[in-house]
Amino acid sequence: MAYRTLTLCALLLISACSPSNSEKSPPPKLFADQRDALDKAKTVGATEQKHSEEQQKAVDEQTK
Repeated sequence: MAYRTLTLCALLLISACSPSNSEKSPPPKLFADQRDALDKAKTVGATEQKHSEEQQKAVDEQTK
């Protein structure tokens, strides 16, 4: 009887830990606006860094 109980508990544990079909579906569209804003902010940051590097290069060339 204990063997059957142990086996049943093990099967329940394995089935609870196994990936379900819902994990294979695409993520929900929650916070899409916030993600878009974050992506835009990342591109602005990269553009700003490039611009500051160009300004630093121009300053370095003028000081030579």
